[in-house]
Amino acid sequence: MITQGELKRFYEEKLKPELHDLEIERKKLLPFQIGVLIFGGIGILFMLMVFAVNFIDIPPSIKQYFKDPTYLFYTIFISYAVSGILKFILKFKIKSYRTSYKSKIVKSVTHLIDDTWTYSAEGMISSVQYKKSGLFKEVVDSYRGDDLIIGQIEDTDFKCSELHTEYKEVRGTGKDRKTRWYTIFKGLFFHADFNKHFSGKTYVRSVRFSRNLVNSLDLPKVELENPDFSKRFLVTSSDQVEARYILTPTIMEAFINLFNYYHKPIDFSFVDSRVHCAISFEEDLFEPPIYKSVYDFEAVNKIYTLLHFNQVIIRELNLNTRIWTKGSRIVQ
Repeated sequence: MITQGELKRFYEEKLKPELHDLEIERKKLLPFQIGVLIFGGIGILFMLMVFAVNFIDIPPSIKQYFKDPTYLFYTIFISYAVSGILKFILKFKIKSYRTSYKSKIVKSVTHLIDDTWTYSAEGMISSVQYKKSGLFKEVVDSYRGDDLIIGQIEDTDFKCSELHTEYKEVRGTGKDRKTRWYTIFKGLFFHADFNKHFSGKTYVRSVRFSRNLVNSLDLPKVELENPDFSKRFLVTSSDQVEARYILTPTIMEAFINLFNYYHKPIDFSFVDSRVHCAISFEEDLFEPPIYKSVYDFEAVNKIYTLLHFNQVIIRELNLNTRIWTKGSRIVQ
């Protein structure tokens, strides 16, 4: 891990020239944002005045304008039309700005950590691998993601990306039909080679009330002799003996360290020959600032910390120490 001084120097020497162009691009978004708000506000204001004109006392000279439906229709229509056009243009300008930011900043920080890693702004962990992890039982109705990183740290290959999965509930029929969306998972999803083919499935989840925690109880609970670990995590497994071989004292301490490092709900599964990790975040990650300057070292530091996650988890779980080989079997 590089020092804060080294990251600061990288920011000043490498990133600041790129940030200059990005700041110009960001400022060009502001007139469109203001236009959307102004014209949208005019449309809303006139609609409210149409409903309020019969209930408030206003001068007759003004009131007569609201009795002309043609005048009102064109005023409201033009306001919303202009707002819609500006919003459409703004959408594409933000997309271009976002692409530039990720190409110039996020990709550069990725290569600062390890220049052999590949970064794809639009890529994501496959839905097949997400499902195979077994961490989330709900049927997914919306699967989105970005910021895929593929790499190898010594002998351990890994993939990591931001994911946002949702399910929907539909109630009512006809005009009363309503659809509500609920988040299943939002955050960073990671999987890496554990160099051991597991005969069972083992899950380690942060202790919290959630649908995922309830869903994990379909497997027997594993009792472990580490009270600090048990305060933070619930372990279930289809193979009690294998779970205890996986969750050595060192690995349990690693889980505690990861939990304390991020202060976020963090869940793991050991399935087939992969370890999967899902760390929950409420906010979008790796996104450029829209309403404040891009000259922000703390934003770059946050990107670095999130990307460094890949090294942290492999180091903490000691995945490069090949305790097992994939052909080995646990003696029960």
